[in-house]
Formats: sequence, structure tokens, C-alpha cells
Amino acid sequence: MPKRSTHLALALAVTTATVLTATAVTTGAATPSGSASAPRSAAAGARPVVHTDKGAVRGVADGAVRVFAGIPYAAAPSGARRWSAPAPAARWRGVRDAAASGPACPQTGSVPPAGPFSDDEDCLSVDVTTPRDAARKARPVMVYLHGGDHTDGAGSRHGARRLAARGDVVVVTVNHRLGALGYLAHPELEQGGAESGNYGFLDQQAALRWVRSNAAAFGGDPGNVTLFGESAGSYSTCAHLVAPSSAGLFHRVINQSGPCLGTQGRTTREQALRQGTRTVAALKADPEVENWRTAPVDRLTHPFGTGPSYSPVYGGRLLPRTPQQALEKGEFAKVPVLQGVNRDEQRAMVYGMERAKQAETGDPRARLTEADLRHHLESRFGARDTARIMARYPVTAYDDTPALALAAALTDATYARDLVDANRALSPQVPTYNYEFAERTTPWYADPAFERPSFPAGAGHTFELPYLFELAEFEPLDPAQRALSDAMIDIWTGFARTGRAPWRPGTPAEPHTRALASGPGGIRPVDFAREHRYDFWTSLRP
Repeated sequence: MPKRSTHLALALAVTTATVLTATAVTTGAATPSGSASAPRSAAAGARPVVHTDKGAVRGVADGAVRVFAGIPYAAAPSGARRWSAPAPAARWRGVRDAAASGPACPQTGSVPPAGPFSDDEDCLSVDVTTPRDAARKARPVMVYLHGGDHTDGAGSRHGARRLAARGDVVVVTVNHRLGALGYLAHPELEQGGAESGNYGFLDQQAALRWVRSNAAAFGGDPGNVTLFGESAGSYSTCAHLVAPSSAGLFHRVINQSGPCLGTQGRTTREQALRQGTRTVAALKADPEVENWRTAPVDRLTHPFGTGPSYSPVYGGRLLPRTPQQALEKGEFAKVPVLQGVNRDEQRAMVYGMERAKQAETGDPRARLTEADLRHHLESRFGARDTARIMARYPVTAYDDTPALALAAALTDATYARDLVDANRALSPQVPTYNYEFAERTTPWYADPAFERPSFPAGAGHTFELPYLFELAEFEPLDPAQRALSDAMIDIWTGFARTGRAPWRPGTPAEPHTRALASGPGGIRPVDFAREHRYDFWTSLRP
């Protein structure tokens, strides 16, 4: 197994609380500003120009869409601006070239499927994709927050051409600060009354304010903005749902694989300050770091699985209440919600466990055993509950494959239970539509370093993303999968347009979940709570 693959496999298996991503860092360089006197070729002359509040940008006409990439929504958060709220982007003269995406924000490049590392702090940019004739009318705007465990990824990796063209919407993907640069909290960063941490979250707010100011120039309706995200991006979306200062910046929410009552993607202020104190102490002890405030980026982007975890920080002025607290009190943005999870979420992590075992043993054919299944469950749930779980999820019911039994139990214990709980909290207060991505055969990673698992990957974590975006990390869709992709794009963009999905909203007693899969009868009602043994999991000790 290649050395890089070994590292990634070990990273994948670090903890059952890890949220994986379908994004990787971009390799594009920052797009330079144009000049008023610069010569324009015939091809450039045919390219569309839009005037933003900071200056004009020249995009690319690409078939049925126009793409304007690498547009700065805030100033570079480097130098004296590191670990501070985003500052306004500077105005530019002439027409800025917007043909290529800006760089991903600094990150490890270790959350699969991973790309190269990034250390460019001048990274706060958006890509805007519009229908070709977007100037003719005000269309719904969809703002996407990418996954990546709040440490990796880039919105710019998500091509939105089909989403914009088929859905007749304006799509904005966002690059924002990650890891320590995005979420480090420390007392020394709070001089003058500042609140440390949540810099990545503040970047997202700045991007939403940029959308409010500029959507109309791209043919979008600033009064109809849908905020949506996957995994870490979904947890960020939940944070905006309950942040008082985010109110009014969006009008609908879509949560993919990150229900708002999940325990992942959430850090208390006390936890963040303790973690930040340890991180800064390590930086000060590093003989190669002269000043921790100006430390080289590569000292701050810890390898995934060995460094600290990061997420929005709750308990301060910016995020005074957790989603659970806010939903219980009814103190959150009252907007329609479309939320869902993937049927086999945790097969992605169990795949990582299998890869890690192969790396550790040197045996490429090594498989998880029933002893491994018991060990992982006991480390998570304790011996007494593990006995009950293994009785409810016997290996014999999963093709005698311990990996499948483990993935089913972990999926039901986390994502599925969280979805039902979130529906019960949200549905009495706002229209709440629930889905389950239930595709049985999904595209696998295109990178040959990611060998297929010994078991069916199914609807694993992130595997719905190629049905919504163009992602080079995945194999192409086949015709049946393409038909499902069309249906999902219609559902997502229809919700963005009207705030409704084509099925009944959930109630506290019944989520009315719709399964999404290809083939005849693939899109159908499903008894989600029963199929994922919700009552069993709520019967276990907290």
C-alpha cells in the first residue's frame, strides 16, 4: 500500500466520532486582479462581466452556465489579520479575471479523498455559478458550505454547473478558514474584549453578507437565499440557524449528513480554550517557531488524526446557545428545513478501519473480525450495552460480515437517531422535510489509491455529493444514477425556490421520511425510525 494511503487509512480510523468529507483542497492559484489598460483577446471580449460592490469581474461562459470564480469576499486573513474577524476586501480597478478558483484555505490535505496540502492564507473567496441567462430574472440563491471536519476541504472543489442549469438557480460555493486558523480559542487572543475562536464561522457570515450585497448583480434574489452544507458544512449551517447575528442572511436551510441535534461538530467555549491553550503551549515550545502568532502555516495545520479537532464554538457572544438549547427555547431562525442522512453513513469510517488494519498487519486482505466489532463497540458504548447491540445487530444478519454489522450499528446510533431527534425538535416550529439517501450502488473514488472495500460501500458518508455536484474525486454517474441526480437536483432547487419538498413535512410523531434511490420505486416513503431501530437506541443509557 502506498505510504500516503497508509497515512490516510490510519487517519480514518482514529475515532468513531470523526466526520469524513467528500472534498479535497484545490490546486488553483489566487486569481490576480485585472487592469483597466490590459489588452483583451477576442475570447476574453466574449466573456461575461458582472459589477460587484468591489469592482467588476470577468467570468466564463460554459455551456448552459456562467461561472465567476475566485471572487474575494474578505481581505486575506494573514499577518496582523490572522486570528481576527474578516476585514472587507479591497476594491480593485478595472476588470478582475474570474476564470479560475482561488486557493483552498490552509489545511492538512488528509481528510479523504485528499488533495495536496495548502498553506495560502489569502483564501477567502467564492465561486458563483449562474444559468447562462441569469440576468433576465431574480433566481433563488443557494450558498454551499463544504464538509471536511472543519479542518480540510474547499467549496471551490464542488462544480455546480448542473445544479445551476437544471435547477435554474444561482449557486455560491465558499472557501473559509479551517483548523487552528479558523477555530483556535486562546485568552491571549481576547485582548480588548475580542472573543477568540469561530473565525471560520465569521468568514461564512461575511460570505453570506457578500451574497446579500451582490446576488442581484448575478441574477440572484437576495431575499431568497438557501444555506446548505454537508457534514461539517451541515453543522456550520446549524450554527447559523441558531446564531443571532446570522438571522436574516438566509431564508431556507438544507442539512446533509449533519442533523442539528448531533453531538458532532460542536465545541463548548471551555473545551476550545483548553484545547487552544495546549496548542499554543506546543507552538511556544517549538524551537523552530519564533512567535506563535506568526508561526508558519505548516505548524498550524496538524495532520488529521494526530492534531486537535475543531468546530464552531458555543457559549460565547457569537453562539450563546447550542442547537439543542436554541431549539428547545424556540430561539432560532424560523425558516423551512430540508434535512437528511445517508443510509450507510458509517461504512465510510469502517472502510477506514479496515484499511488501517491492513496497514498495521501488512496484509492487504485483512478484514475486521467479530473480535474487532466487539472491541470497537465496547470502546464506544461499554461492555453491557455492547452485548445488547450485538444481539440486535448479529453478524449473521449482515452476510456474516462484521464490518457491515459495525457500520449499521454506528450509523443508527448517531446519524439516524440524530435525524429523528432533530425532526422532533424542529417540526413543531418550522416546516421540516426529511430524506434518506438510500442508493445501493454509488460511484467510488476515482483515485486508484482508494481501493474498494471488501464489503459494499452503499450510501456511505459523502456519497450523495456527486449526485448534486461535479466532483473529480468520484467516478462518473451511470445512466440510472444520473436519473437520480436529476431528481435530487429538482428536489433541492425546488425547496430553494418554494421552501417545500414534494412530500409531507415531518411531525413530532412521524418524520414522513422519503428514501432517495435510483430505479423504479427508488424514491419512496420509508419508516425511517423503525428501520434504524430508533426505539432501541433511545432505550440504552445516555
